[in-house]
Amino acid sequence: MGRFVKNREIGDNASAIKIPNVTTSQRPAGINGQIIFNTTTSTYQGYIGSQWYNISSAAAEKTLVIDKFQGDGSTTVFGAGSGNTLDGSTAASFSTTFDAATDVLVYVGGIYQAPATNYSVSGNQITFGSPPPANDGSTNGHVITVVQNLQKLGQ
Repeated sequence: MGRFVKNREIGDNASAIKIPNVTTSQRPAGINGQIIFNTTTSTYQGYIGSQWYNISSAAAEKTLVIDKFQGDGSTTVFGAGSGNTLDGSTAASFSTTFDAATDVLVYVGGIYQAPATNYSVSGNQITFGSPPPANDGSTNGHVITVVQNLQKLGQ
């Protein structure tokens, strides 16, 4: 891109820069550091190493989703019908689909749980290494909070 830019410096009064718009088939062979807007996939892409990677999606805003559950001191598996919602009236299920422990943030009683150390995921279930405690009866101090859709933020 550098050899085609007439003014390589962006001045103080610049309001925007123009990123090249190309289709997937029009993408250049790629040089480390190049950035394009792929009109086929509606994503910004950067070239690193030997391929193009999505930087972000311009197609839609991404939304984080939060589900809350309640431990009972004995259940280790939550989601897909296992475990309980906060009021205990229904089985726990997740609002979204996720594929990896890094796709979610998990807190028990407001304390962050480390993926692969404190929990694992399989399908739409989270399995804790030890059961989250039951409600203490007065503060809901052991609520399980799962923040989801993290995998969509970089798409």
